[in-house]
Amino acid sequence: MKDSVHLRAVRSSDIAQLATIMFDTWYAQDSQEATVQQRELLHSMALFDVAHYCETSTHAMVAVDDDPHIPDMDILGVAMWRNDTDWEQGINQKDVVSNDLNAIAKLRSSSAQFNLMMEEFEADAARTLELAEAAAQSSGAELRLFMIAQHARGLGVGKRLLGSAESSMRLSGAQRYYLYTDSECDYSFYDHRGMTRATQALQVPGPGGKIVDKYIYMQNL
Repeated sequence: MKDSVHLRAVRSSDIAQLATIMFDTWYAQDSQEATVQQRELLHSMALFDVAHYCETSTHAMVAVDDDPHIPDMDILGVAMWRNDTDWEQGINQKDVVSNDLNAIAKLRSSSAQFNLMMEEFEADAARTLELAEAAAQSSGAELRLFMIAQHARGLGVGKRLLGSAESSMRLSGAQRYYLYTDSECDYSFYDHRGMTRATQALQVPGPGGKIVDKYIYMQNL
């Protein structure tokens, strides 16, 4: 990894770039045949995803490349996680994304189509919570979001971010953690690290009704 790459806490000014990475990773394919308005709504969903994961995490860390030869700071990846003991003490990242959440709330109240997309997200989130219930009860932390920019994959960024998250989890007293992923994601990284696939639900509705395979992974610390 380059010497100019380092980890730091997520800032409010990072959210727009993180939303772009989210869009490129999970929404770009769905937007190929979308209208301009639909594409804008998908961008808003990507923004909501990042803000939601951030507000429900106790810690959020980005890997950045501040090489002076790059015109703008380059975010290479992000990890957001919740340590249960920290959460119980009222620690969260909501202040980082308060403006974004307010903007999303306004859009939801003014756009019936976006409100429907949000309702579909909430229904899918409820199904995922049910799938993860057993893992949540036996874990002390959850990896909420783990995302690497396409141009930074294979450079060791993910390993470094996950290592930082796991160190924080250990310090909080957690003995294991869990995460959710599905067939829309490249989950081979978790298999490669020897994580245990604790629960799965195959060929079930995901966000927007798309049929996916859902997985809950667990890892001892």
